[in-house]
Amino acid sequence: MSATVAIFGSCVTRDLFEEPRLRPVLGPYFARCSVISAVAPPVSVESDRVVISSDWQRRCVLADFQKTFFDSLERAGPDWLVIDLIDERFDLLSTNGSFVTRSSAFQAAGLDESGFEPVHRMSPHGSALFEEAAPEFAERVMAILPPERVVLHRALWCTHYRNNGDVRAFPLHRLELCRRQNAMLTSGYDALERALGPRTARIELHPERQLADAEHRWELEPYHYEPAYNDRAREQLRSLFGLA
Repeated sequence: MSATVAIFGSCVTRDLFEEPRLRPVLGPYFARCSVISAVAPPVSVESDRVVISSDWQRRCVLADFQKTFFDSLERAGPDWLVIDLIDERFDLLSTNGSFVTRSSAFQAAGLDESGFEPVHRMSPHGSALFEEAAPEFAERVMAILPPERVVLHRALWCTHYRNNGDVRAFPLHRLELCRRQNAMLTSGYDALERALGPRTARIELHPERQLADAEHRWELEPYHYEPAYNDRAREQLRSLFGLA
């Protein structure tokens, strides 16, 4: 029987599994959630308040409120878990000693006027919260899967993109955001690696060679990579999963 692979992360990892050899092993996909929010206490929400056209995104928002990631992961029983932190780009909202992720799905569901206290993810407070959450997140993951079955996809934001064969830099204001996001992401990946230990696998491609794709199906963003990036990442995944 083929292995099953779960994802905690974003489209940068999920898109890799569109390849025919990887698609059959794809298991549950958990997205639109911060590590900080995942380990926080559940937050009460009436399900009929979460109104969004995408049923999948609605489920993501409800899962973030209800903190069901670890229970769902244990029930699914995957052979591998791949983690990326691209969804850490979303800020947090604090309420009653807990946190929810102010994701694009959260905003689309019209929940922004819920009286939460905003927490900027790239602030010193946001960074400290992640450092505190990473060990608990890793401990709860390793209660379900051994660390050698966890893969950190150390995805970053690109500073350049390809458009009709030309390589171009993002505008200056986006470049500064890329720099800040990448500093936050690198710190986060390092914190998770320390917590998960040396047996954890990783996918890491050279940042200076990463390019975004102006023709990406999800539109141009610094974290929507060109096909060459995905091809290299898929090769590493297939090798890890014994599908090479």
